[in-house]
Amino acid sequence: MSGGAEETPRQKMIGMMYLVLTAMLALNVSSSILSSFVIVNDSVEATNINFAKKNEGMYALFEKGYLQNKEKMMDNYDKALRAQELTATFRQYVHSAKADLISVVENIPKEVADTLRAHDIENQDNYDTPTLIFIEQGKGDELHEKMVQYKKDMMDLIDEKRQHLMRFGMKTDGPFYDGAGAEVSWAVQSFYHTVVVGAVTILNNIENEAMNIEYDVVSELYAAVSADDFKFDAIEPRVLPMSTYVVMGDNFEADVFVAAYDSKSEISATIGGQTIVGENGVVKIRRQATVEGPQVITGKINVPGVNGVQSFDFKTEYTVARPSATVSADAMNVFYIGVDNPISVSVSGFDLAVVTPSITNGSLTKVTNGSYIVRVTTPGTTKINIDVTVNGAKKTMGAREYRVKKVPDPIALVNGLGEFDAIVDKNVLANSGGIIARMKDFDFKLDVRVRSFSMSTTKSGGDIAEFKSNNNQFTPDMVNAMKNSRKSQRFSFENIVVEMPTGPVTLRSFTLAIR
Repeated sequence: MSGGAEETPRQKMIGMMYLVLTAMLALNVSSSILSSFVIVNDSVEATNINFAKKNEGMYALFEKGYLQNKEKMMDNYDKALRAQELTATFRQYVHSAKADLISVVENIPKEVADTLRAHDIENQDNYDTPTLIFIEQGKGDELHEKMVQYKKDMMDLIDEKRQHLMRFGMKTDGPFYDGAGAEVSWAVQSFYHTVVVGAVTILNNIENEAMNIEYDVVSELYAAVSADDFKFDAIEPRVLPMSTYVVMGDNFEADVFVAAYDSKSEISATIGGQTIVGENGVVKIRRQATVEGPQVITGKINVPGVNGVQSFDFKTEYTVARPSATVSADAMNVFYIGVDNPISVSVSGFDLAVVTPSITNGSLTKVTNGSYIVRVTTPGTTKINIDVTVNGAKKTMGAREYRVKKVPDPIALVNGLGEFDAIVDKNVLANSGGIIARMKDFDFKLDVRVRSFSMSTTKSGGDIAEFKSNNNQFTPDMVNAMKNSRKSQRFSFENIVVEMPTGPVTLRSFTLAIR
């Protein structure tokens, strides 16, 4: 954030959270999670290459039909070329935004950044720059507007009577929520404190969805031309995945159908020797995601015709990612006995309402969706387990172990002195009022009061005078002894008892000498 201008409430919040988030970085973005991002990003990039080849094939088919019958094909062929132009322009904008991000993060020229892939980025765990560029500088809202406009422009190419059949995967309509369940913009949900490799993956996936939309639009434009005017082999099978990014343990789902079909015909698909009967020209695929990484499904779609059943080969690809459950200790990476330990819990790809944590040693109290208070009683370790409930079934998404420690003892002070033996003016000492207990290097807010203490000093004749206070205040006798003290006379403060969350604790004694 630059100086000079008054900070917005969000900027103030970011400033206050910066130190805590930095301390949490090792927990939230471990090297294994960064590696997972890189693996997923590589898979998305590979899928993008395959999509580009599929789209090139579709345009070649369209061009062939156009050369055979220009009058019949002209209008839709022109629209297909317009779809190609819109997609190229949109993808170039997304690609440029990605290069700008990498350029700033790596402090290199944009033309060099444009050649880097996710695994080449050195500062993979940087999350300040994506927040700065896409949130503070407004690039995310601009990208969201271009996504909305791109989808509208592509939909406008389809006949109004058939637009209701189109289902674009690029989600631009809200509501969108942050980790605490608060409604936010698409840009904040996607890029706020998102590490660089995560932001790059998101941008590459947006390009992936754009090419998927391009293929659907061009296929629909081609199918809208009477299929009977062409040889039967001009009919193309289509695979429409619900998503090309699947969390392990969930299911990959897709619809397989032909671009032009008879709703009364009973089509089917053969996959791995198994035949799946379709309905209304659609065969639904459902395969559980059990193996991480890029996956391929191949098969044949069988379409009845006047000359018998014709079979067409199809192929689709998707990526399975390992679920990343996140448990964040909001104060520090340790739980303390006897105090409220706030934590935040989330699982990527799942609504907070279906995420449920449990603890092996202690108790959990829910504050809001994703926010909990941990109470522990026994030193050692405890484990937070994360489950999600989908369609009535509970799935374990991950676990993390934490240390359990006692709250450290405070130090007793008089007028700021006491951590070490010190020299003090007798009037300053007499006017100090009493002893206070202060927590040192402890991030929790904890009010600790002195319950009692004793004081002793040597009088001029060599006799030892002892005093007792049943609270944290100096008694009148103590104050009188301090005021009548002589140079170098020593006052010892002992038996300092404070009330801690786990019970009374006696603090270290200390001595102050009169200056």
